[in-house]
Amino acid sequence: MRNLTDFFVFMLTVMAAQNGVQGQELVVQIQADHVVHPVSRYLAGACIEDVNHEIYGGIYSQMIFGESFQEPATSASIPGFTKDDLQISGMWRAVRRGSAAGRFSIVSERPFVGGQSQQLTFDSGEGEWGIENQGLNHWGMSFATGKSYEGYVWARAEKKTELAAALESRDGSRVYAQTRLIVASNEWQRLDFTLTPDAMDLAGRFTLNLKQPGSVTLGHAFLQPGAWGRFKGLPVRTDVAEGLIGQGVTVLRYGGSMVNADGYKWKNMIGPRDRRPPYAGTWYRYSSDGWGILDFMDFCEAAGFEYIPDFNIGETPQDMADFVEYAKGAADSKWGQRRVAEGHPQPYHLHYIELGNEERVNAQYAAKFEKLAKAIWEKDRDIIPVVGDFAYNKQIQDPLNFSGADSGITNLAGQRQILELAKANGREVWFDVHVWTDHPVPGNTSLAGMFSFADALDKLAYGARQKVVVFELNANNHAQQRALANAQAILAIERDGRIPIVASANGLQPDGQNDNGWNQGLLFLNPSHVWLQPSGYLTQMLSQHYLPQMVKCDFVGARGSLEAVATRSENGKTLVLQAVNPGDLDVTAQIHIAGFMPVLPAAQVTELSGPPEAVNTASQMEAIAPKKSEWPRELNGASNRHAFPPHSVTVMQFE
Repeated sequence: MRNLTDFFVFMLTVMAAQNGVQGQELVVQIQADHVVHPVSRYLAGACIEDVNHEIYGGIYSQMIFGESFQEPATSASIPGFTKDDLQISGMWRAVRRGSAAGRFSIVSERPFVGGQSQQLTFDSGEGEWGIENQGLNHWGMSFATGKSYEGYVWARAEKKTELAAALESRDGSRVYAQTRLIVASNEWQRLDFTLTPDAMDLAGRFTLNLKQPGSVTLGHAFLQPGAWGRFKGLPVRTDVAEGLIGQGVTVLRYGGSMVNADGYKWKNMIGPRDRRPPYAGTWYRYSSDGWGILDFMDFCEAAGFEYIPDFNIGETPQDMADFVEYAKGAADSKWGQRRVAEGHPQPYHLHYIELGNEERVNAQYAAKFEKLAKAIWEKDRDIIPVVGDFAYNKQIQDPLNFSGADSGITNLAGQRQILELAKANGREVWFDVHVWTDHPVPGNTSLAGMFSFADALDKLAYGARQKVVVFELNANNHAQQRALANAQAILAIERDGRIPIVASANGLQPDGQNDNGWNQGLLFLNPSHVWLQPSGYLTQMLSQHYLPQMVKCDFVGARGSLEAVATRSENGKTLVLQAVNPGDLDVTAQIHIAGFMPVLPAAQVTELSGPPEAVNTASQMEAIAPKKSEWPRELNGASNRHAFPPHSVTVMQFE
């Protein structure tokens, strides 16, 4: 305390809390020396998957979309040419300059990867004949003046042919950088290049053109920023990586419905990324594994995140054993040697593996899980396999006879089988359930269902080591109301104390590219910028003010819509109050603290508030952002009341 007067005022506050208060005014009573349970550091998590192109067009440094020309042909429109001669893979468009005349063809003979490649033929005239790519769904590529861009193209030609690669304006009126490549063989060859634009453009394009008669077949194209624009040398956009770090994310899960596609297998994600086979993805029919599970693990280790990769439940036991050996095996083991050869000499710090996503956890799933879990434990007994469970929208009364999971499960027999597996092997298993946080509602049924699911597993466990985790807080919006609902869920989870990891879906969302319905991104991005949505700021607030011990926090009087929890540091010198007021009215409360002696006379307050439907846009990136203040500004005998605004999340830190 700074002086005796401050100390006297603080002690009066403590005495009021201990002796009760008169009337019905709301009081938040914090007993700072009464530790209830630990608080996990990993409640500030996010889930990423390639839904709405979070990977391709998002975190992945590859700027080209449609890299291997697998999309169906579209017919370009050029006056004087028939549509049959203008067949171009769907994410590319025609380029024609001068009097050049020619053809575009999709060819299936000897494709580089997948089922087809793109052929360009310049027949006659003068000028240029080629194709251009503007990135994800033609949203444009961002070029920085004087910065290098690296790339390559796989091509072949029956006769020696010269191909030009260039960075241009969207309409082709400006060429910012250009290089010429010689295609010398009818066998596939990789042609590397570096391009350095002489001007900035936030929505440019990449072109591959023939400048004289000839024909070339293209198999794969790649373009990314030089080391200046990639996070620690990885194939990851620096600004997106820094956005996730700045958001305060502590754990990332890489998974979701994308893992349910038959072609989603980890062995398709290793080796040269241009040779990885395309497959029919859950969210995009022409998906690619150019950025996969191991790229995700590399990124998380470089960023300092805990991480959980999710696998298709159809992986074989041998393939899962091989993965664990790849990730954690000795450098002289078969798959450890492969890891070392691919640039990762040290084992990964892998602690968790999820198996499946939103599965019907019945006897069939449990049998698959058992085989995979045993294969994992045979290689590393410390890895915790996670059940890819579902959402439970009704409270569970009888663990062996209930109805309430969206997946149609009517009992927990499958879960019981998995618990028996864990007990028999002396290992631990976790169960991932998903919770809806569209908007704050009293008695969130999926949140209540999650807690009752945890209760049910406790009854079924009979000594098996197990936990429930939440790898997806899900919503159909990214507005302030979603931040409020996330806050409600996380505060309830903190108060419960049993759930060690919470991740909010979806971690990323390319702006204006929502073509899969999940309009819930925490961190938005376009080709040149990243910015947080309200729910991203919520993650940041909770992460930046994390303290490891939950302390007793109660309400006296009618609290209205206010919810709150309190945490403290291990040494007891820092105290944090987290509160959410999702209602339409201010809630004013006295804040009484016992068992804590502050040194600073004012609490530091961070507040996120605004209309429920408010979002942040590319033109107004901080329309809804945290505001900082102090409370009270002086401990001079004034009221210890604080008004929590409507539709707000407030964090108050006392030291």
